[in-house]
Amino acid sequence: MGHGIVRAVGTAVALVTGMAAASAAGQDVAAAAPAAMAVAVVDEAEPAMPAGGSPNFQPPVRDAFGYVTPNRNLSPEETIWHMRVALNVAALGCRGADAAEMVNGYNALLTADKELLATASTAMGARYKARYGSAWQARHDDAMTKLYNFWALPPVQGKFCGIALQVLREAAAVQPVAFSGFAAQALPRLEAPMIAFFGEFETYIAAREGWRTRRARAMIAAAVPPVPVAAEAVQAAALPAGLVRTAATVPVRAGAGEP
Repeated sequence: MGHGIVRAVGTAVALVTGMAAASAAGQDVAAAAPAAMAVAVVDEAEPAMPAGGSPNFQPPVRDAFGYVTPNRNLSPEETIWHMRVALNVAALGCRGADAAEMVNGYNALLTADKELLATASTAMGARYKARYGSAWQARHDDAMTKLYNFWALPPVQGKFCGIALQVLREAAAVQPVAFSGFAAQALPRLEAPMIAFFGEFETYIAAREGWRTRRARAMIAAAVPPVPVAAEAVQAAALPAGLVRTAATVPVRAGAGEP
């Protein structure tokens, strides 16, 4: 019985001695191990919002033909009326050195093309009645409110006003028979500043979301502490070749007759 116990203790002493040597050697290994690299937070500036934009602004949805604006799929009469609304917004809202010319030009348009504009308004009302029945007036009023707001988009008023003044100057020389064709080419010109701004803001949104994603990932990575090298791994690396650590075995007595 005594020999069994002594052998177990001897094995344990040898193991402890080996572990102590490994631990001492392991200190050198641990000291030589490279420190974990710190991850820097993204330091690039946040993308700049287009001038005049607001954080919650959302451009219209886009399909295969471009942005879906109130000026899509119009009849010739609706095209004339939508152009008139644009010029009305310009006459009411554009200020500066050309403000008086803008107002005078718009009033001259209403006088010179009074019958043509009245015909366009009647035809547009008939189209709404055919589409929406008894709800046509409410639908028409809602559409016109959205149209006025579209032309009054604040960030582009400077460019819009310049184009509107040019259109009014040209309109003064257009004969009624050619007015529908003139409106068809004038409407996209009036709309161009809005379309350009939508594109700029969409590009900004994409850049902003990319920046936020990179910044969030970098901040998460920087907040995670370095993973320490496991002590067992250091000790195992420092053990002399051929030395295998085994657990000390304590014999279990089978009974009083154990040798």
